[in-house]
Amino acid sequence: MERYDVVITLWKCMENAEGIEISPDLYTCNILVNCFCRCFQPSLALSYFGKMMKLGIEPDIVTASSLVNGFCLRDSINDAVYVAGQMEEMGIKRDVVVDTILIDSLCKKRLVDSALELFKRMKNRGISPNVVTYSSLITGLCNSGRLTDANRLLLEMISRKVNPNVITFSALIHAYVKCGKLLKADAVYEKMIQLSIDPNVFTYSSLINGLCVHNCVDEARKMLDLMISKGCAPNVVTYSTLANGYFKSARVHDGINLLYEMFQRGVAENTVSCNTLIQGYFQAGDIDLALGVFGNMTSNGLPPNIRSYNIVLAGLFANGEVGKALKCFEHMQKTRNDLDIITFTIMIHGMCKACMVEKAYDLFCKLKFKGVEPDCAAYTTMISGLNRAGMRTEANALNRFYQKARALKRKRIS
Repeated sequence: MERYDVVITLWKCMENAEGIEISPDLYTCNILVNCFCRCFQPSLALSYFGKMMKLGIEPDIVTASSLVNGFCLRDSINDAVYVAGQMEEMGIKRDVVVDTILIDSLCKKRLVDSALELFKRMKNRGISPNVVTYSSLITGLCNSGRLTDANRLLLEMISRKVNPNVITFSALIHAYVKCGKLLKADAVYEKMIQLSIDPNVFTYSSLINGLCVHNCVDEARKMLDLMISKGCAPNVVTYSTLANGYFKSARVHDGINLLYEMFQRGVAENTVSCNTLIQGYFQAGDIDLALGVFGNMTSNGLPPNIRSYNIVLAGLFANGEVGKALKCFEHMQKTRNDLDIITFTIMIHGMCKACMVEKAYDLFCKLKFKGVEPDCAAYTTMISGLNRAGMRTEANALNRFYQKARALKRKRIS
């Protein structure tokens, strides 16, 4: 239990209590500075730091790392860098902890080049990076799509006898899967096993996702069974990922059975798993079951999100329930303010297929008034619908407008 607010309240009570005179030492002050920072109040931590100085208590590296971390937690990286610099001017030498906190925050803000520069200066000052430093940088590089640099850093890490951990490898595996390099992801996984590093649920889920994307759902199922046999419990993301893989491979009943297996294993459902199950039922043509799951979401403490509604709209249209889809959309317009371009594109596509092209076109023309910008899919869907309905003049006019808008956008970017 981490109740930093309680610690602060207790200390204030002790300070204000009559007949009790308390002189805090450095250890006490560091605890309080850390508590303020963990409560996302680095300004108050800085104020208390000033009080420390007035009391003649010299701060140490623990004080510095707490303050730097506090500003990073508030996403104030510039303030964190400033505090670290000020601490150095006060004679407190930065250590691996302070620099790693800064590197991690820079990476999370996608400022990877700045993180690499700090990493270089850190090594030049004689501070040896640890596994957390390397893992933060490798994760940042992977998230920025710089896999070559991430791999180079992994090799440097190993050559410096810094042992990678599950976070290091998982970041690489996830990145390789994301860009479709499944063989490289598998090679990293094999390297993990060779080094006796146990994959975690995130590692396995990434691999399962990669296999599903490549339509290797049977191998993905084997991977799920392997992780269970190794004592790594799949979570709702793991099951939903594989179930979605089954649905995309037209193995609807396998996907539905897998989600029931998840419930039987005691894995709590969430909005994502409900959405996946609804999609599966619609694909199987079980409209009542799909709507049943959708209808029970709120009572089960899982309010439907916009994706839930979009799945229902698409499912109703796909199963020929145009009237129900239109009623659902009408309800959405009255009760929700987060209708997105996907929602409207589903409606336009469904209405065009149901020979309601003029109404679909009317809806398309009102998108900007609704604060929604049409994207490529919306334009393509509408132009295609107009052409199929023989409304060539409107289709050609819309296509010309779209091409001009694209050209203007490219010009602005360049």
